[in-house]
Amino acid sequence: MSRKVDMGGLFMEQREKINTKEILRASQMGMWCVEMEEGKPPRFYADEVMDELLGIDRDITPEERFVFHRSRIHPEDMQLFQEYSDKLTEVRTEIVYRYIHPVSGEMFVRCGGARDTSVTEYVAVTGIHQDISETVRIEKEKEAERRLAELNDSLRKEKLRQDIYYKELLDIENCGVLAYTMPGHKVIHMNAEALRMYGIESVEAAQRELGPLLRQVYYPDSDVLNQLKKLRNEDDMVDYECIIGKGKANECHALAKSKVVHIPTGERAVLTTFVDVSDMVMLKNALRRAEEGSRAKSSFLFAMSHDLRTPMNAIIGYAELMEAHWGEKESATNYLQKLKGASQFLLALIGNVLEIARIESGKETLNEAPWNLMKLEETLDILLDREISRKQLTVNRNVNIRHANVYCDALKIREIIMNLLSNAVKYTAEGGKIVLDIEEKPSVQDDFMTLQIRVSDNGIGISKEYIPHIFDAFTRERSSSESGIIGTGLGLHIVKSFVDLMNGDISVESESGKGTCFTVEISCRKVPEEELQQQMEEQPENVSLAGRRLLLAEDNGLNAEIAMTILQDAEAEVELAADGKIAVDMLKDAPVGYYDTVLMDIQMPNMNGYQATGVIRKLPDERAKIPIIAITANAFEEDRQAALAAGMDDYVAKPVEISELFRTIMKNL
Repeated sequence: MSRKVDMGGLFMEQREKINTKEILRASQMGMWCVEMEEGKPPRFYADEVMDELLGIDRDITPEERFVFHRSRIHPEDMQLFQEYSDKLTEVRTEIVYRYIHPVSGEMFVRCGGARDTSVTEYVAVTGIHQDISETVRIEKEKEAERRLAELNDSLRKEKLRQDIYYKELLDIENCGVLAYTMPGHKVIHMNAEALRMYGIESVEAAQRELGPLLRQVYYPDSDVLNQLKKLRNEDDMVDYECIIGKGKANECHALAKSKVVHIPTGERAVLTTFVDVSDMVMLKNALRRAEEGSRAKSSFLFAMSHDLRTPMNAIIGYAELMEAHWGEKESATNYLQKLKGASQFLLALIGNVLEIARIESGKETLNEAPWNLMKLEETLDILLDREISRKQLTVNRNVNIRHANVYCDALKIREIIMNLLSNAVKYTAEGGKIVLDIEEKPSVQDDFMTLQIRVSDNGIGISKEYIPHIFDAFTRERSSSESGIIGTGLGLHIVKSFVDLMNGDISVESESGKGTCFTVEISCRKVPEEELQQQMEEQPENVSLAGRRLLLAEDNGLNAEIAMTILQDAEAEVELAADGKIAVDMLKDAPVGYYDTVLMDIQMPNMNGYQATGVIRKLPDERAKIPIIAITANAFEEDRQAALAAGMDDYVAKPVEISELFRTIMKNL
């Protein structure tokens, strides 16, 4: 009887065999069997994939396969493999060893097996052989990465420890250390002593304010700044003296050394060390002041006695001449003009003395605001009028400004120019020549410009011996009696103080009999035109005072008479209050809107101007909003600020300039 063949079943069986072989090949896994029979050599059977993994590409006997496999086990792993083989006859076990493939070379193999207990005639062991070289490689790479990460973390922690160590080491030093990159100006380090000397709290704050910090350093030797500027392009070192925060609470005198270094990133950096010598300077200055105190006091009293008496004598003399010639209009007018000129000089003299007192006491400050430098022309027109015309001087003015809109203290810049020009006019003979150059110079920072002011003349000049003392207060090369020129020796001292306050530079070149040239350089921050326009004060309209009623609070009868006459001449109606309390009562008793504005003196009996303003501002109706203008002899900036803080709307200083008074009243009306 013939057997029916199941073709479908044979096909499925064959397909399963093919799939199993491909899976094993993809997994790099071969199957093997080793038979060991007493008196016979070991026999090693393998499937097709196993032979590929062993590197066998031809038909060989099982005995030859056993020898081939054993001969290619890595020598260092042979003993381990032998122990593994011995265990296989007893228990299921596994090993990873190195096998030398004849083509691919060294490979890592995972081998596992167990004894076939169904065979009793001899020992038969079956198992698998898998190439795990790629897995081992990946694991080794992961291990290497892990170790590298641990190493990097260790190095990072070590660097952090070193950074903390060196920071603590620098922070306990008695000298300041500042390092920043060039030209990026990124702060690398600033130790505790440097932070103290500069008066800032942290390195982060120093980074934000590095530009202003560097600009606040004053150099007594003007050539030092040029040497430091060279460090931008040259790898060099500069030793110098400097004053950090000059004129401020944290003013510090230091000996410094700046050196260009190259940091590990390859950038150039400036490393500066400072030694605070303020105590030594204070002791030295105290000794000098003690020695010079008596001489300075005598010099001041002598200068004031002579220079105050000169205009006072003129005022008294011309007043007596006016009285004697009252009916003679031409003579009286002449004496009146001269009396007015002497009064103006006396006022300027007193103003200079007060200015010096403020400077010496450290109260002088900068009041920077947007301003157009082209307005300097107006300042010059005020000065270049009477005296220049009288002496028939030739004055050449050259103004070359590209960025006119800057932040600056306009009042102090104008006073610098006026003092320098005043000196040139004083010391230049009739028919002489004066040149004023106002020019913009480039600045190291894009948002700044350097304003250069040069005033030169062909006047009497200054001797070389006196030039070192040219900026000292109350000093003159020749007195008023010797030169015939009235003056106190304060003007140039004020100029130098203002220039120092603005962190600028001033120099002088002169020769006796040939003339003098002063050069001032001041750094100013540029302002966008649109921002300037927004912040500029609008000019008041030209409004008449006719029909306006003003309340004047003034306790001094003479001042009240002068003010009322000036205002009544402008067709205003003026009512007088002898003190602040009377002014408040008059305002309370009058209907709302009766008075248009209040002109308020500050120092008055019963109730001063500040107190009166406070009461008015608390009134329950519209009278609380009436414009109040301070008119006071307290003529400094803090006085103006105090008036505004008290609730006043504006401020006019005594002695009152009529045009300024009218302009202020019109603006507030």
